[in-house]
Amino acid sequence: MPREGVKQINITMAKKTHDKIRKAWESQETDKKLSSWVLDMLLLYTEKEKWLKNYAPHLVFVGIDKNGILLRDRHLKDSIVEVKLVDNRLWCQVCREKNCMHVYYSIGLPYIAKLIDPER
Repeated sequence: MPREGVKQINITMAKKTHDKIRKAWESQETDKKLSSWVLDMLLLYTEKEKWLKNYAPHLVFVGIDKNGILLRDRHLKDSIVEVKLVDNRLWCQVCREKNCMHVYYSIGLPYIAKLIDPER
C-alpha cells in the first residue's frame, strides 16, 4: 500500500534482467524487500557517478573491450587512455602504472566486472 503523499512509479524490465537482479538480491543477507533493495542500489549508483565526476572531471568513460577500459583524458589533450586487466590487476597503458588516477577511476566503473584477464 503506497504511503500517503508519496508518488510511486513502476519500472518495466526484461525477465532476464529481473532474474539477474533477483539472484543478486537473494545472495545478500538483507531483510529488505526486493524493490527496496533495487532502489538502494540505484541510489548508490547515482551517488557513485556523482563522486566520479567530482573526483576526476577530466576523465570520461569511452568504451570497453574484453580486457580493457577506454577513457578520454582532457588533461592529455583528449587522448584515449586504456586501462587493461593484466594478471588480475588493472594497469594503465599510458602512465605505465597500477596506481594512477586512470586506474582508480576505472575501479569505480561498473564495466570493470565485464573485463576478462587474458592470463587466466
